[in-house]
Amino acid sequence: MEQNTLAGAQAPAETTRSPFDVLGWLAPLVGLAVAIVFLSNTQWYFVFKSIHVLAAIVWLGGGATITILALRADRTKDNAQLLQIGKQAEWMSMRVFVPASVVVLAMGVVLMHKGGWGYGHFWTLFGLIGWGVSFVVGAGFLGPESNRLAKLVETKGPDDPETQARLRRILAVARADVVLILLIAADMVAKPFLS
Repeated sequence: MEQNTLAGAQAPAETTRSPFDVLGWLAPLVGLAVAIVFLSNTQWYFVFKSIHVLAAIVWLGGGATITILALRADRTKDNAQLLQIGKQAEWMSMRVFVPASVVVLAMGVVLMHKGGWGYGHFWTLFGLIGWGVSFVVGAGFLGPESNRLAKLVETKGPDDPETQARLRRILAVARADVVLILLIAADMVAKPFLS
């Protein structure tokens, strides 16, 4: 009887690896090796600056991507996709955005000291205050609100008006936060009002 069950069951399809599968894990390894070669042939200031900029790209790029996807889902009135994007944003914030933003701050402090910039300039104060506001918004509003949203989805469902209102509130604040991070990046590059 066991043989009949096994004979009637379909064998799992074998997965074959394509050259693109190899490229998928090889490219990051080669990229890391090349980055190490680049950074090993420069001053420490530029190593810290590279880490600072790369972490900022991850933080800002990830937030901007989620914001654009949420706007797209909102325009098409796809509540299920919008809710899924909200869940992904919550997951990404704790595992990617918060660590990246902490690396940005830490490397920024190192750069301030190594470069002898000082903290009395508008651009440094704007950057630090903006980072602090973004961090408080993320930890004090977006994180807790995302948890409340998850509970609402479980109890009232994804299409409930209260669930949708909370989701839209979270996404509006997240959009404003991305704009703030964009302004911080522009401030860091332009260094406005530098005397």
